[in-house]
Amino acid sequence: MIRRNQRFRNQLDDHLVHLHKNLFISHGDPNYHEKVIRYLDANSPEAHFNLGQKFREKGNWKRARFHYKEVLKTYPSPFYSAANRAIHLLDQQQAAHTANLEQTLPGKSKPLLPPFMKMLLLVLLILNVILVIFFAGNQAIPRTISSLKLWSAGTQVSYESVDKPFILYLSPEMSHADIEKKLHAQALVLAKEVPKVTILLYGIVTEDNRDMGKTMLLTNEEDIGRAMVIATYQPEADPLVHIRFLNAEFKEHQPLSAIGANLVRTALASYREDVGQAPAHINELLQDYPLNYLSYIPIEAVSGSNEIKSVYQGDGGWVFNPNATDIAHMFYANVAGGEGVPYEPVHLEVNKRDYQLQLVSGSYLLWNKPIGLGANGSTPDGLYRVTERVQQPKGKTSQSYGDAGLGLGSIALHGTYDESSIGEAKSLGCIRLTNEDIQQLFPFVPKGAEVRILSSELQPNLQDEMNHMSKLTPSSLSLHSESAGDAIFHWLG
Repeated sequence: MIRRNQRFRNQLDDHLVHLHKNLFISHGDPNYHEKVIRYLDANSPEAHFNLGQKFREKGNWKRARFHYKEVLKTYPSPFYSAANRAIHLLDQQQAAHTANLEQTLPGKSKPLLPPFMKMLLLVLLILNVILVIFFAGNQAIPRTISSLKLWSAGTQVSYESVDKPFILYLSPEMSHADIEKKLHAQALVLAKEVPKVTILLYGIVTEDNRDMGKTMLLTNEEDIGRAMVIATYQPEADPLVHIRFLNAEFKEHQPLSAIGANLVRTALASYREDVGQAPAHINELLQDYPLNYLSYIPIEAVSGSNEIKSVYQGDGGWVFNPNATDIAHMFYANVAGGEGVPYEPVHLEVNKRDYQLQLVSGSYLLWNKPIGLGANGSTPDGLYRVTERVQQPKGKTSQSYGDAGLGLGSIALHGTYDESSIGEAKSLGCIRLTNEDIQQLFPFVPKGAEVRILSSELQPNLQDEMNHMSKLTPSSLSLHSESAGDAIFHWLG
């Protein structure tokens, strides 16, 4: 860097950063990050994170928490997860500090009643006063109640009948109207075959072509939890076939629920291939680099929870059964219909001709990003797998591979600070994305995910779910590290 009115280059100038007008600063300046925030970028995640670390080391937790929270205002950023973990550690330190203080303070006794009990007693007292005022006067209590109660007239008589439950297997492609017609017609047929009973016909979605359209007697009570619709028909008491959809909410959120399930399933399949067996606990997918098969367990879209259960209960979150023989039954949504979602691995498709990258699961498009490629056709065609997931990877320089990288062997998909190279063939063979795009993509590409690099057109007619992907991100992230520390990577670049 040669500054204005400067005739000769000074070697120290290479370590200076131009902040504002005639203000230059060195990385070695102890107040470097304060000056970056003051003069260059008030929202810089890097500067706020380093200041948070500085104040935490000094024991100034209040100032440290302030700067960590400033980092969380910028998403995505390479410092987002680290700041989130730092806040959790501060909370733990502060709780431990408070507990130590309570033990050391003399003569401090616990209150006779906790705050919620005091509030409950106050509410009961107010209700008693209202009741005394209400019933005070000339009228007796029974007379008062009688004058307020609205008594209805009429009679309804019901006779008990025997319930006969059946299952009708439905295609996932059927519309609600077609399902209603099918259930109505089948309920009439069953009423003739089994008279003088109440027909209960449960509709269950299946991917097995051999079962579609079949009607069977219900023998397993757990199948009721898988039903998406039920038809009730008792011709002797009611001429109508009553049809009720049980999980319309699951149908609405099914794409995101399927994507979340298949994201974890892809990581499970890779873990099982690497280790030889499924993990005993789902958290084994959330280890520090290089065993970071996933960044986090996604939210289950119907319930808004990512809690893990060992058996199906239907109350939301996910079911993880490491003893299941197939991946689809090893991990699925803990809601009605979740077990029927097929396993469709999450994978990447790269179109070299159009400089485009797609993240796909089945018929769902998760992300569609512009990319940069290798000069002179140096980005090879072929089928690869993600072998490394790294935040802040280091190469010859700390900025060689941008903010994050997905290693494929000798090449990688990684970020870049040269955004002019996106849409061009300027790299040495790697696939480049902007730092913002690689950070959006990173949590949704499990370790072991397949990457197809081709010159042909990408999959057509995919169902676009890109605008909804953020709904899968939990508010509380895992504390494992996805950085490789000082390790040096030798991707082509």
